[in-house]
Amino acid sequence: LFQTDTGEVYPAVWDIFLLKILQDYDVDLASQFTMACQNNDEATKETFHSNYFAYTLEALREHVYSILNDVDQMTMEAQSYDLETHPRVPVIVDHNNLVRDTFSMTASLLDSMG
Repeated sequence: LFQTDTGEVYPAVWDIFLLKILQDYDVDLASQFTMACQNNDEATKETFHSNYFAYTLEALREHVYSILNDVDQMTMEAQSYDLETHPRVPVIVDHNNLVRDTFSMTASLLDSMG
C-alpha cells in the first residue's frame, strides 16, 4: 500500500492509521470516521484528516522507521546463512532491498510533511 517507485502512501493507509488513532482516543469519533469512509464522504474524511494530521503522520512515521529497522535486521541475518543450505537467501535479500528502498522514499516524504 505504498507506491514502490515513489514511496507515496495510498489514501487507504492514511485512513487506517487515522481510524486506529481515533479508536484509541474516542470511539464515537472513530464511528463517525468509519461512517464517512463507508459512505465515501470525502469532505468529512478530509476534516478528520486535517484535525488529526500530526498524529497520523507521527504514527505512520513510527511504522515506516520500524519497518526499515526490521528489514535491516532481517537482511543482516539472512546474509549470515550458508547459501548451500539456504539457496533462496538472494531472493529474500532482493525483496528486503525493495522494501528498504520503498520505505526509505516513504520516510523522506513523511519527513518533508512536518
